[in-house]
Amino acid sequence: MDPVPVEDLVDLQSLRRDGRDPTPKQIREALPPGWVLDADGRTARRDLRVLARDGWVLVIGLVCFGAAGLAFLYDAMPRGWAGVLRFAGLIAILLLAGGVVAPTITRALMSRQRGK
Repeated sequence: MDPVPVEDLVDLQSLRRDGRDPTPKQIREALPPGWVLDADGRTARRDLRVLARDGWVLVIGLVCFGAAGLAFLYDAMPRGWAGVLRFAGLIAILLLAGGVVAPTITRALMSRQRGK
């Protein structure tokens, strides 16, 4: 991820006090969620540690609930091509919900949270 100038993310003029430039701590606090200040103090980048820190919870949850769902659906699914087509339809619905609907809802909730 390429670094982005801090001025693109934060209004530094509003952080100035008595003609003094804002401290790195003030800039870090003013950055939007998910951004981290670089060592130079003039650029910021996406914080990828969030995925490494909390991503395992998502993976474990997907595996556990997916396995439970598969166990419940195994006997209910018809055999042969009808079962394969039904399973493919369920996967398509899951991909639609996870790839289109979920990010839209997340963006709406995040913008609502920032508006408070």
